[in-house]
Amino acid sequence: MSKSPDGSATEAPKTGTCSLEIHGSEGWSERAKVPCPKDGTVSFLLSGDIGLPTEILGMTVRASMDWCSTNECDLGLLPGDVLYDDGARAATYWPVIWDGGFSHLGIPFALVLGNHEYRHEPNSPKKRAVLLEADGREGLISPGPSYALRLLGPDGEALVAIAAVDTDSVSNPIPSMPGLGEDALTAACGTGAPVVWVGHHPPSSQGLHHTHEAHVETALRARLSKLVADGCKVATATAGHDHDLQAYGPGCESEGTPGVIVAGPGSKGFRPPGPTHLSPCPADSDAVSRYFAGPRLTGGFAWFTVKGTDAGGTVEVKLVEATADGSVVKSTDSWTF
Repeated sequence: MSKSPDGSATEAPKTGTCSLEIHGSEGWSERAKVPCPKDGTVSFLLSGDIGLPTEILGMTVRASMDWCSTNECDLGLLPGDVLYDDGARAATYWPVIWDGGFSHLGIPFALVLGNHEYRHEPNSPKKRAVLLEADGREGLISPGPSYALRLLGPDGEALVAIAAVDTDSVSNPIPSMPGLGEDALTAACGTGAPVVWVGHHPPSSQGLHHTHEAHVETALRARLSKLVADGCKVATATAGHDHDLQAYGPGCESEGTPGVIVAGPGSKGFRPPGPTHLSPCPADSDAVSRYFAGPRLTGGFAWFTVKGTDAGGTVEVKLVEATADGSVVKSTDSWTF
């Protein structure tokens, strides 16, 4: 379903069958058959930091299901910190979070790891094992720390690509970490389609983590800027990590960087506000700048669409708070890339 300009629900029929492919050592292979997006506009639901089976998580899941019952939702993104707490509890938590939660949306979800899957709590390897073993279960895509996906239309054209990357390798660059995922970036950019980057740490943020992780954001922006300069059609960089909702248009913090979407209140709610260095955007005062913080014991997600063109394309993004009473749209914005 979709909504007409006056907000009423209208039919939005899919147009044929598309192929969701994953890139591996032997190239691209089909992962799933999915209904094709209407008019080639691919819609995403982004929800990060979902790693505790709390009432806030329940709000986020219920609001997501309601949202996707009246809006197009083609693919889902889970940008890390999908398992908090001692890894010994991972096998108990994950069936609640995934099997009894987001899997009910009935769409493929691409998952990346966050810092809490690597460190901070005991038995982190058990968390990673649970997530990797769940790859393929009820539409979950979690084959490893980094990978690339592409969605092919009925005629074989790439409508969108996803570069799933391991940003904790940038935040915690020790020899045992797997690395950001250069092969995934090369594969996704090589499709020539609009690319959605999904990682845990945001390349721009006004959340509380910025006070001690600005260097991580700077490094991620530098890599994204290089991708754009080399001709990769990066539509947006998506993330969690900060427990709030944020959206910044291209070039907000520095010239040449793509737009950024952050959605991290999934299971712990909204944290108090952090710095305000991106309100307005310092590099382009006309660029989109949205930041919704707490403290509030509610959840949330971002919903966005990507429509490619020969020259680039358009992104539309809605930041949505999830309450006990349903969804509250906090902002609606768009940008070109």
